[in-house]
Amino acid sequence: MPLLVRPGTRLRRRTLERAWHARVGESIKIIAQTVGIEALPDEVARALAPDVEYRLREVIQDALKFARHSKRSAISTEDVNASLRLRDVEPLYGFPAGAGPVPFREVPGQPELFFQEQKELQLKDVLAAKLPRPPVAVNVVPHWLAVEGVQPVIPENPNPDP
Repeated sequence: MPLLVRPGTRLRRRTLERAWHARVGESIKIIAQTVGIEALPDEVARALAPDVEYRLREVIQDALKFARHSKRSAISTEDVNASLRLRDVEPLYGFPAGAGPVPFREVPGQPELFFQEQKELQLKDVLAAKLPRPPVAVNVVPHWLAVEGVQPVIPENPNPDP
């Protein structure tokens, strides 16, 4: 449900806020469906909308602060990640700063449904591909370098000078 307005039309703030809250409520219902809550009542979504809006504004304002301190006029994904880390929230993955916009395509017949184009892989090509070298095994062996100021004579410690 995009908010379409003719250029030059002046809208009152209350009209814009109502449209924004309706958008946030729809987004909350969609996110609830992705985590398994199929039938979230409209009144619950409307009740959550102000809190979601407040949290989003906090994150964006902090991201703007990070951008300003970096002497940039536009925020990047790194700024948003720093803002999320500041609030002890897990950062976003998969959206590096220099990658540019993610290309989405519209689903035919569904004006508000988009998807990301993905390359199809053939199973025989994946199976025929050369495997990467396995990583070198990590080995950690702890030992005491000195006990009460005296270095024990063991193979792991260097020989004491005479």
